[in-house]
Amino acid sequence: MKRIRILHLIDPAGPLVGPGAVAMLADLAASSAARRVDLLALILGGSGAENLARDLGVNSHDRAPAYGGRPWLGVSAVRRYLAAIGPVDLLHCWSPATLALATLVAPATPRLLTLAANPIATSQGQWLRLLAAQSQAPLAMLPASNCIKRAWAEAGVDPAIMHVLRPGLDLTRLQTDQRASLRREWGVRSNDTTVIAIMTQHGPCVDATRAAHVLANAALSGLDVVLVAPAEAARRAAARTIACGSQAPDRLVFESRLARPWEVLPGCDVALVLGDDTRSGEAEAPSGRAATQPLARAAAALGALLGRPRQPRPGQVHGVLPMLWAAAAGKIIIAEAGYAVAEIVENGKTALVVKPGDNGAIVQRLREVIADPHRAWSLRDTARSEAYSFFSCSRFAEGAVAVYEQILAGGEIAVPELPLTGGLAFAGRT
Repeated sequence: MKRIRILHLIDPAGPLVGPGAVAMLADLAASSAARRVDLLALILGGSGAENLARDLGVNSHDRAPAYGGRPWLGVSAVRRYLAAIGPVDLLHCWSPATLALATLVAPATPRLLTLAANPIATSQGQWLRLLAAQSQAPLAMLPASNCIKRAWAEAGVDPAIMHVLRPGLDLTRLQTDQRASLRREWGVRSNDTTVIAIMTQHGPCVDATRAAHVLANAALSGLDVVLVAPAEAARRAAARTIACGSQAPDRLVFESRLARPWEVLPGCDVALVLGDDTRSGEAEAPSGRAATQPLARAAAALGALLGRPRQPRPGQVHGVLPMLWAAAAGKIIIAEAGYAVAEIVENGKTALVVKPGDNGAIVQRLREVIADPHRAWSLRDTARSEAYSFFSCSRFAEGAVAVYEQILAGGEIAVPELPLTGGLAFAGRT
């Protein structure tokens, strides 16, 4: 029987990809399920993108350029690559940009798109809608969660072609022996200090001044905390000014490794999830009658393709991977309420959920878990148990390979649902 050949197209530096999605690809390639197919990988980008992929375990791969962060500009190079390696049965794309590239270089080849994050702008949804409408071959999309599917549907993608395949985590990536060294790097002087990490799939989504205000409120409340924020967070200079004004300049740390949560979570005690994705559709929704006109939709799609790659804005919530890693690492999760949060954790059982924008509530939740070690242990243990039970990389790989086989067989795509369980009702949320 002929083995299926799958070519993965991934742009590791893309704002909708990042280390979390690259790690999923690496874990898929290393899984036992992947032995049923031949997996190839093409990295779109410069040497930095290739080094990131290699560091995360994508060892067997080739590289093609992504000029100016636009993978679709490498059409000629990818066509030559496809001619050199011979026919492939399916192209698995890991971002809308790589799907556009796949459509240009192999329009008659079935395609699959993994969506590991929410759209940055509504125009990206119009772009995917246009690509789907013009597709000459089977096309399916795999959002990593129901909240991501909902966000892309609101942006214009047909829900009928989206099938949720929840991510898998290789929990051996957690570097549990690094706690002491990480805390020394961050200037943590006492084992009693509570280290809080702001979890985000994309650093620019974090407004550093929010982090500084949370830190200032905690300091005023007498809490001994250090707050670790993404090095790419917006408004860092203003945040440092706020931290200095609250007499805590050395307690606000900017860390570039937060994009790889498995590397830094062992040094932390609390994972803080900021952002409200219940209003993300309103912020980018097109207005007026033009929103319903095909010409306007086509213009928005073309603008998303030809314009400079959009970047996330502060306050946006893009994915669920960091929250899952925090649960798997056994950290206390404090999160602002939203669709992504509601799908992954349950208030009082696996996390403490607060009203968006309420810094005082965040500090109060911190006081509660610091004062009640038993409650903190219960939250951590329940979240870790759920993550270990339902988000293994082997389950994700089995689902992905099953989808490959279903697409090529021409049948209906059916991704197995996760059962309801314990404190986390992962499945059944829409």
